[in-house]
Amino acid sequence: MRHRLTWFAASLAAAAALALAPAATAQSRIRDMPGYDRWADMSPRITGAVKQGSVNAEWSPDSKSFEYTLDGRRWRFDVTTRSVVEPPGGAGPSAPGPAASPPAPSSGLVLARGRGKESDVISPDGQMRAFSRGRNMWLAPAAGGPEIQLTMDGSDASRVRHGVGSYLYLEEFSVSQPVWWSPDGRKLAWMRYDEAKVEDYFLQLDQTQTLSTMLVQAYPHPGTMNPIADLMVYDVATGQTKTLDVREGARFTDEVIGHYVWAARWTKDGSEILVRRTDRLQKHYDLAACSPATGKCRSVVRESRPGSWAQGAAPNFLSDGKRFIWTSERTDFRNFYLYDLSGKQLAQLTRHAFEVVDIIKVDEAAGWVWYTARSGDNHMKVQLHRVRLDGTGDVRLTDPKLTHRVIISPDSKYFIDVEQAHDRPPVTRLRDFHGKQMAQVATSDTTDFDTLGLKAAELFTFTSADGRTQLHGMLQFPSNFDPAKSYPMLVQVYGGPGSAGLNENYATPNSLAEYGFLILRVDARTNAGKGRKVLDTAYKQLGIVEMDDIAAGIRATWARPYVDRTRVGIYGTSYGGTVAATVLMRHPDVVQAAVSNSPVTDYRLYDTAYSERFLGLPGPDAAAYDRAAVLTYADQLVGDLLIYYGTSDDNVHPKNALQLIKALQAARKSFEVQVGPDKGHTGVDQTRMMEFFIERLILDRAANEVNPAR
Repeated sequence: MRHRLTWFAASLAAAAALALAPAATAQSRIRDMPGYDRWADMSPRITGAVKQGSVNAEWSPDSKSFEYTLDGRRWRFDVTTRSVVEPPGGAGPSAPGPAASPPAPSSGLVLARGRGKESDVISPDGQMRAFSRGRNMWLAPAAGGPEIQLTMDGSDASRVRHGVGSYLYLEEFSVSQPVWWSPDGRKLAWMRYDEAKVEDYFLQLDQTQTLSTMLVQAYPHPGTMNPIADLMVYDVATGQTKTLDVREGARFTDEVIGHYVWAARWTKDGSEILVRRTDRLQKHYDLAACSPATGKCRSVVRESRPGSWAQGAAPNFLSDGKRFIWTSERTDFRNFYLYDLSGKQLAQLTRHAFEVVDIIKVDEAAGWVWYTARSGDNHMKVQLHRVRLDGTGDVRLTDPKLTHRVIISPDSKYFIDVEQAHDRPPVTRLRDFHGKQMAQVATSDTTDFDTLGLKAAELFTFTSADGRTQLHGMLQFPSNFDPAKSYPMLVQVYGGPGSAGLNENYATPNSLAEYGFLILRVDARTNAGKGRKVLDTAYKQLGIVEMDDIAAGIRATWARPYVDRTRVGIYGTSYGGTVAATVLMRHPDVVQAAVSNSPVTDYRLYDTAYSERFLGLPGPDAAAYDRAAVLTYADQLVGDLLIYYGTSDDNVHPKNALQLIKALQAARKSFEVQVGPDKGHTGVDQTRMMEFFIERLILDRAANEVNPAR
C-alpha cells in the first residue's frame, strides 16, 4: 500500500505540474512526464549493454579456417590449432557494409514502398539487356545499341503490363522484377499482367507540396476481378514470342489452378520453366513445369487443403537440376520430401510431429541434408538436424534447451553454432560433424547489463482461449523493478496468420519499460510453428481467435501482484494495429488504451489474395468478414484509442482509418487521430505514443482518483 501511495503522489504531482506549465511546454511535455528522465538516461545505455557473442562467420574454401567480425574487428579462427589468429593484413577494423539504397520515388510505376520497379536484367553471357519500359518489354545490347520492342499491347490505356509486377503480386507473392533469362541466354521469359477488369484505387501523394500527385493503383478488393497473369517466352534467334498455357487449356476462373501464377524459374537445362500456382481461394497449390517448345504446362506436385488454405515454399534443387526438396504440410506439420521433375516422390526426408524450418545445406556427395526444425523444448527453439537423402538416420545435433543459428563448413565436417535463449546471451561454438564442441569462439559480455540492473525477459505459458493449445508470453521489466510495487503494462502485438510471433533470440529489454511500464508480448494460435491444426482454427475466424488468445495472455499476468490490470495499453502496426484496436473494443476488461497504427479495419477494404485466403469470398462468407472487421465493434469502444495512418499508404489505404473514424463518430465515441502526411505504411512517432499512454494510464488515472466526478 505504501508503494501504491508513493506512485499515486508522484503521478498526481506530475499531473499538476503539467497542468500549470506554460503553453510553450506543451510541445515538449514528454520531458515533464513521469519516467522520462530515467528513460532518457537508460535508453542509450541499454542498446549496448550486452556485447553479443554472436558472429557471422565466413568459412575458407578448404574448411581449415573461418573469419568473423567481433567488437568491430576482423579475426580468423584456425580449426586445426583451435586458436584465433590475425587474418592477412592484421585484425583491423571490419570493412564497411554496402551503402544504403536510395529512397524510392513516390510516383509512377515505382510504388511508395519501393515495389514494382521496372525490370532491367542482363543475359547470362553479359551480351544482352532485357528491360521493361512503358509497360512493354524491350531488348538491347548490354553495351548499348539498337533497341527491340518485344511487346506492343502494354499501356496505361490497355491496362496491360509486361515485366513489372501487378500490385497484388508485389504485395502478396513477393514478385519484384518478373523477368528471367534462360541459362544459355537464348530465351527470355517474363510475366504479363492484364489489369483491364481490376478496380482502380486513386491514392493521393505529395499532399505536403503545392501540387499533389495521384497514384492510380490496380487494386483488387475481395470478391472483385483479379489481374490475369500469363507467362511469356521470347526466342532470341527466331524473334518469336509465345504465351505458355499456365492454366492447361482452362479459362481464367476462380476455381482454376493458375488463377494466381508466380515465382518462375528455368530448369537447369533450360528445357522448362517452373512456376507456382493456386486457385483463387488457395485451396490447391502446385509446382508446374511449362515447356517453351510446346507451350504446354503440367503439374509436378500438388498440395490441397480444402478446409482452409494450402501453402508451401520454393523448391530446393539438387545439383542435377532434376531432383528437388519439397516442403509440405500434408501431415499437418511442415516436413521435407524429395521429388524429381517427373512428379515422382523419391523419399520422405522427415516425419516429424513438429515443424521443419529451412534447408541449410545438401551434401550430395556424402548423401546428407542439413536442416533446421522446431524440435527444442519449446517450438521457438530452432535446432540443427541431419538426415540422409533416403530419409534415414535423422539426428538432432544441438542442445534443445537453446535456439541455434548455424554455419556449416564447405566439407561438412564442422559447423559454427550460435546458441542462445531469451534469457541466455549468445555464445558461438565450433562443433564437429556429430555436434560435439571443439572450441568456444565468442561469448557475450554482460558486465554493463548487470551493472545497470537490467533484467532478462521472463517467459511464461498460458492456455489459448479455446482451452486446447499451450501458448507463450514474454514479460520485460524496468531496470528499477520492485515486485512490491504496482506497474502499468504495455502489450506489443502483431499476430497475423503464420507470422513469426515470439522467438528465443536473446535481446536487451525494450527501453520503453524505463518509463515505468511492464512490456508484454504474447503468442496466439495464428502465430507460426505449432502445426496446421492449430493455425487452421483461425480460418474464417480472424478477429476472434487471435484477439481472444491475446486477451487470454494478458489475463494470465493478473496473478502477478505487481501487474495493475486496470492500467494496460496495447499497440501495433498493420495487422498489429488491427489487433490493438480490436482487443481494446472486444476486451475492455483487459485493455484500457490502444495505439492502432495503419490498421486494416475491414478486410473488404484490403486485397483479394490475403483476405480471401483466410476469410473466403465476402458474398457467401459475409459473416466471417463482419467478425474480422474493427468497424463491427466501433460502438463497443470504452477505453482510450489513438489511430494513426499515413496519407500515402499504398498497402493499407487511408480509407481503412477513415472508415473507422467515421464509424466511431457515428457512435459518438471520443478518440484521437494522428496523421502522417505523405507517409506510407508506418506508425506514429514513439514520443507521441508514450505521451498518449502516460497521459491515459498514469496521469489521467491519478487525477481521476483525486476527483472521480471530473
